[in-house]
Amino acid sequence: MATRDVVVSAVVSAVVAATTTFVLQRTVLQKDAAEVPSVLGLPAQSARSLIESRGFMFVVGEEREDGKVAAGNIAAQKPLEGSRIERGGIVEVVLAKAPALVKAPALSGMLLADAKARIEAVKLTAGKITEENSAEIKAGAVISQSPAEGGEIKVGTVIDLVVSKGVGSLPVPAVTGRSLAKAKEELQKAGFTVGNVRSRSDEDHSEGLILEQSPAANQPAPKGSAVDLVVNRT
Repeated sequence: MATRDVVVSAVVSAVVAATTTFVLQRTVLQKDAAEVPSVLGLPAQSARSLIESRGFMFVVGEEREDGKVAAGNIAAQKPLEGSRIERGGIVEVVLAKAPALVKAPALSGMLLADAKARIEAVKLTAGKITEENSAEIKAGAVISQSPAEGGEIKVGTVIDLVVSKGVGSLPVPAVTGRSLAKAKEELQKAGFTVGNVRSRSDEDHSEGLILEQSPAANQPAPKGSAVDLVVNRT
């Protein structure tokens, strides 16, 4: 019986010792652990001071562009706020950096395919394409762009383009029976010019009125094109 009592006593002592050791180790770990603070959005130096004041090591893992965080401030952290780690442990952060800038290229007058290739070559993005009539810019070429050429913009910025459809066609107004002065006025107002003016005698019509026009009334013709007239000279 004495031997059995000694064995039981030894087992109990071992359990007590193990339990005491676990409690002591846990207490030590709890004393050496601390809660990680949030440093998101803080300037790097402020973040470093805060992290190191809690007994942690401050490490910049990488730098990357971030549209929501100012350059030089903290964009991300690991471990996250509220995590408990041992003092002396590492808190790794991502530092926001300024976006790369490029100059918006000059695209006016370039064919659309060439303009798109130029946009991609400088690491920008072709955006919305709209078309407009233009008497100055040939069909398929760029009339204008947004943002405008020459300005410094972020890499990846979208550039919208307005592309020429060429000279648009309009119906020619009817000017027969008008005086020459009135015909000129109406043609110019409609976007046309007066071309060759010839005279012909027609006793059935009053002096000075327009007898014929070419193109004929209501026929489509390029905006800005000339309309030839025949005026009555009796």
